[in-house]
Amino acid sequence: MGDNLDEKPRDPTAENEKLEAGDDSSVQALLSRAHQEGIKPIFLAKVKVLNDAIADCGLGRYYELFCTADLWLQAIAIVMPAIANQHNFPNYSSNIRMATFALYCGLIVGATFWGMTCDVIGRRTAWNATLFISGIFGIAAGASPNFVTLGAMLACIGFGVGGNLPVDGALFLEFLPGPYQYLLTLLSVWWAIGQVAGSLISWVFLAKFSCNPDLVGTVVNGAIYQCDNSNNNGWRYSYYTMGALMVVLGVLRIFLFPMDESPKFLVSIGRDQDAVDVIHRIAKKNKTTSKLTIQDLHDAAAPYIDPGSEDVSVARFTTWGLIRNSLCDDVHFDNVKGLFATPRLAYSSILIIFIYGALGLAYPLFNAFLGAYLSTREKETGNTGIDATYSAYTYQAACGVGGSILAAVMVQWSRTGRKFSMAFFTIMSGVFLFALTAARTSVQVNALVSIASFWENAFYGVLYGYAPEVFPTPRRGTGDAFAAASSRITGLFAPIIAVYSNAGKTPNGPVYASATIFIVTGLVMLLLPIETVGVTA
Repeated sequence: MGDNLDEKPRDPTAENEKLEAGDDSSVQALLSRAHQEGIKPIFLAKVKVLNDAIADCGLGRYYELFCTADLWLQAIAIVMPAIANQHNFPNYSSNIRMATFALYCGLIVGATFWGMTCDVIGRRTAWNATLFISGIFGIAAGASPNFVTLGAMLACIGFGVGGNLPVDGALFLEFLPGPYQYLLTLLSVWWAIGQVAGSLISWVFLAKFSCNPDLVGTVVNGAIYQCDNSNNNGWRYSYYTMGALMVVLGVLRIFLFPMDESPKFLVSIGRDQDAVDVIHRIAKKNKTTSKLTIQDLHDAAAPYIDPGSEDVSVARFTTWGLIRNSLCDDVHFDNVKGLFATPRLAYSSILIIFIYGALGLAYPLFNAFLGAYLSTREKETGNTGIDATYSAYTYQAACGVGGSILAAVMVQWSRTGRKFSMAFFTIMSGVFLFALTAARTSVQVNALVSIASFWENAFYGVLYGYAPEVFPTPRRGTGDAFAAASSRITGLFAPIIAVYSNAGKTPNGPVYASATIFIVTGLVMLLLPIETVGVTA
């Protein structure tokens, strides 16, 4: 499945017969695009038919896929200072920050595992499973009796969350009609909403159920005061609530928003009839009809089938057969090789993976420790207490919503498109982080953190929409997995830098590093060879 055009020499005689079977210019155009993307022209021809059928169905049901949220990544970070106060847990300035390291270990495994297996077992299974995993282990994290257990639970949360982002993007994109692909960029608005929800949940519980670290070791009511389960359960309640929320959302996904498998994925594994059936179910739910038949798919593929050869694109396999085939030596790296099948695609894939990796380091250098940063800076400017810290965090999370909306507007503007918008947003993030280091008042700190968050959410919205559009459908999950894994691997170094480097010993040190990486990466984005505005994935 999904062999690329360069894997065997083409037969000129067969090629001529193909051209006679259809319009020369359209066949040549499709062959050229298939060659550029490194995928079979048979598959690309069928996808074109599916794109037309999906467009005829209209937007309709796609709001179901649009309603998704993730609140774990930064919600975990903002409760860390409270966890560090827990009796017998390490303090925040030392090993408690390494809990982020455990989270990123899980994110790496999750991004790779779910991204690659969704190209084998399908998008729908991974889409449902990742939310449940993060929710169940989120609840378990709240009951952690010690730091080792907490780290293990955070790694398991990361395993679920790591798969959630790339799988959501791939599935959403493959159901979207071409004119609505900009909604993939707007999908990032839910990450901002998730951050706001996580911030508010943590704020409520930590404000009411947190100990006073300034009293630790003193005598209070005749006993030595310490932060334990009698007075410091706010962080546990936060985990319980967020984990339960994820489980509820997972149940809603299954029963309230039952999702079909991606028709493009089904075609990529040879299940043409199932793909047609999905299109008809979508049309019925959208209160319209579709004229698509399996013969339409076969007719579209006919000009690209060598005479006398079997069309392997309609071969059927069981799930176990797909897994077994994916492990065979001769096809194990097909999806990986497909990302580098042509010089142009290889150049694009390498740049995208590099960009994900660079941003994967820059983003957590600042945001993964934002709660502690805000607490330190607020104290420096005269504001103390949980309310000052978490109100500032909520402001910056809310500003991310506006960034997502701006990103969705600009990527549709032909004068900017995906590449320029993404580069501009990333550079602006760096500029305002540099300005943050010069802030001297609480108002300045809150304003600059919020503006930086606005631009960060904007560039991530475009990036998470751009990458799935560039990767060919049969390798989309694998490409997203490589990109996400690159981001998580570099993210591992953020807590190491924060704990062990001299730069991490001052509040502004990681901010300088993060700002520099943002600006450099923004310039690299301008070198991307593919612009996807106006092109259906």
